[in-house]
Amino acid sequence: MRYFMIYADKKNPQPRFMDWYTQMRPGRTDSQIYEELSRQNHFQIELNREITFMDLICHPCFMVSKEFAALIRVYSPEIQFKYATLNDKENRRSAFYQIPDLPQLDCLDEKSEISRDGSIIIKGVLKKEKIQTHSIFRLGGIKGRYIVADLKFVESACRREVMGMRIEEIVVK
Repeated sequence: MRYFMIYADKKNPQPRFMDWYTQMRPGRTDSQIYEELSRQNHFQIELNREITFMDLICHPCFMVSKEFAALIRVYSPEIQFKYATLNDKENRRSAFYQIPDLPQLDCLDEKSEISRDGSIIIKGVLKKEKIQTHSIFRLGGIKGRYIVADLKFVESACRREVMGMRIEEIVVK
């Protein structure tokens, strides 16, 4: 079993959400954010005109393009989604994203190395028996936002040429 952490590629700037904290209180976990969002959401953003919208956004919450959401549905059809429209008024463009309610698994092994404040994984080790059959999930038991997917999911994403995704393999014990 091979698993990978999924991140937004730092080479591709993420949109800046102008009104996020007027709609969402700071310090919320992804689960709390998902619960507080309505089914349809609208956010004002800033994104340089030359930059295209990527297939995944990791901040302020994990959201994905329609194509990436379709891939999640193939591997985990039970996952529910909420919807977000991102409006860039200055450049007169918008994009539509979906916010998945990924399962949260507390599956980090005690051999993992985590920062003192519990927000950064220095060296991650997953417990195989706690993952079960999940193809994509959020890592629980840690303050930071970590999305983990199995090899099949990541290979499918790469074949579909998902834009803006970076992966890092994580050890499974």
